[in-house]
Amino acid sequence: MGTRRLDRTSGGTVNVSSEQHPHNARQLQAGQVVAIGWLLCGAALVERVPRFASGHRYLLCHHSSVLDRLTLTALALVLAAGVVALAGAIMMQAKNPHRVAFPAVCLVVVAALLVAADGVDAHGENLATQLSATPFTAGACDYIPQDYVATPGWFFW
Repeated sequence: MGTRRLDRTSGGTVNVSSEQHPHNARQLQAGQVVAIGWLLCGAALVERVPRFASGHRYLLCHHSSVLDRLTLTALALVLAAGVVALAGAIMMQAKNPHRVAFPAVCLVVVAALLVAADGVDAHGENLATQLSATPFTAGACDYIPQDYVATPGWFFW
């Protein structure tokens, strides 16, 4: 429903609409960006929990610090994706009006970070495959062998 306003220059009335434009209705809101980003990050974390996801299990004869670093790197990338989603939403709230492409760019960055995290995990699985190629003998291995579980990588194709 519109409102009327007196136009003093021409002496007539002008209809002024207080309704939102239709292109604004299709635009992602800040809360939606956070919700979508954190939902994807949550799925990426769930895939890394052995109870919830089926992954390949490797029993390694010697401890590999490289696998530990790769695991931490993948988790840091998932955390960074969550931070990007939150920072994007904060920036969307701070700027009014915000551009239509900005929420999509934030979600693309979130998805790229999650794909990178699964790529790091895939590299870790390749390394674990190579390390586990040597046969396991109790006397030749470290006192406590490393148990490494590779995740399936839902975001890595």
